Amino acid sequence: MGVKALTTGLFALSSLSNAYAALDSTFFKLFDTIEKDVVIIGGGASGSHAAVRLREDYGKSVVVIEKEAILGGHVDTYYGDKTGVPRDYGVQVYFEYEDALDFIKRFNCTLVPGLAPSGATTTKYVDFSTGKALVNYTEPDAGAVTTAIIAMHNVLVSKGYDKMIEPGFWNLPPGPQIPDDLLLPVSQFAAKYNVTPALSRMYQSTGGGPAAQQKRFQDVMTLTFLQSFSPAWMRVFWGEIGMYHIDGGNQGLYNKIAALLGKDVLYNTVVLGAQRTDTGVTLLVSGAQGTKVIKAKKLLMAVPPTRENLLPFDLNDAETDLFSKTMYGRYGTAIVRHSSLTPGQELYNMPTSAVQDPYTPFVNNPHILSFSSYGNDTDLFSIGTSGAGTPYLLYGQTVATAVAQIELQNMANAGTIPKLNGKLLEVVEWSDHGPGGFGVSAADMRAGWMSQFYGLQGKRSTWFTGGAIAIDFSTQLWKMNDEVLKRMIAAW
Repeated sequence: MGVKALTTGLFALSSLSNAYAALDSTFFKLFDTIEKDVVIIGGGASGSHAAVRLREDYGKSVVVIEKEAILGGHVDTYYGDKTGVPRDYGVQVYFEYEDALDFIKRFNCTLVPGLAPSGATTTKYVDFSTGKALVNYTEPDAGAVTTAIIAMHNVLVSKGYDKMIEPGFWNLPPGPQIPDDLLLPVSQFAAKYNVTPALSRMYQSTGGGPAAQQKRFQDVMTLTFLQSFSPAWMRVFWGEIGMYHIDGGNQGLYNKIAALLGKDVLYNTVVLGAQRTDTGVTLLVSGAQGTKVIKAKKLLMAVPPTRENLLPFDLNDAETDLFSKTMYGRYGTAIVRHSSLTPGQELYNMPTSAVQDPYTPFVNNPHILSFSSYGNDTDLFSIGTSGAGTPYLLYGQTVATAVAQIELQNMANAGTIPKLNGKLLEVVEWSDHGPGGFGVSAADMRAGWMSQFYGLQGKRSTWFTGGAIAIDFSTQLWKMNDEVLKRMIAAW
């Protein structure tokens, strides 16, 4: 297990949190109290950025409650490779979006164009369900794919859909007025506008649909899909805007943020209970530094608003009803090794049917998208894994690793890779990207779910931000934050 693993004790505390959801004020007096202007739940891309902006730029005192041992959320870099080369296995790149890259530059991190360094690899296309390598498979025409992505982007922009969803959904019309296009399954949207070739590359870029709650990628609602393949991200694909990685590993940014915030972050800590009112919030938290009470004027939720994450936060009836409708998907990435995997080779999961139609490389969830080598000089591979189903909690590291082991065994049985000889896949580091996509149905969206959700902003001293309710790219999340914080400060 890596540094991001949680302790068994914290899981136990979290599971008991419903018992403390609404606590009597006398109970809070039993513990040390921390008083701040804003308490931030979650130290991922959104929570870390918000903490810096609030404290350094707005002059507000903050405390960040982070369940893991480090900041960064989905940003993960492994520093233990024998080559000495940092290996990014979470967030791969940052791309230009308005002035968001200035946030990286303020920490004196060096931005380098393109993906992080990795050795040359060759790709073998394999149907992981059978373990057999594809014969006579031809990749989709790159020009046709790029042309389709440009065309899809132009449709979104010409109809003003980009303004409705980027960087947050502030401008999405009320439910009955949401354009029908955005509520279509993504495959139907693509067919309607003759951009179906774009889906093959979009599927690959999103890791097989990290926001997908559906068994089939093609069934994901267009509005949900655009969270993980936004109009701004489309522009990266034909070189209109640049993408970058941080020299020394993308985790380096969050290490510097952690050094800046210092004791204003409580690591390995979970919320046990809360009282939220229109004049402030009181939380009971417990973790590595003991049990404490936090009193703050504002609460910023920078974690996905899943039912389990919200369990300690004394939801009222309206909130309970709203969040009962969500259905999240789950995605994870990992650094792995196995002696039957060949350095310098990528094994990519491709259904046998793609031989006849290379533009439909879609594999049903759950699945491993690929085993991708970092190069000939290392035995490390990265994997991306996507799982669908309710509850999404079932698809964590244990189940995902089991899926990877089965698919590795299928390839060994078919002779595509050497025999495993009873050896299990070693997971060197695991990154849980948690729930993706808000996942409500088109009917619920039409009934006003998103406008109701955004209507909660500021109520009961609580604000929401993060990838589960906005476009899930770091630079766009930071601009979402800027809007949330501007509104928070205006309502102070």
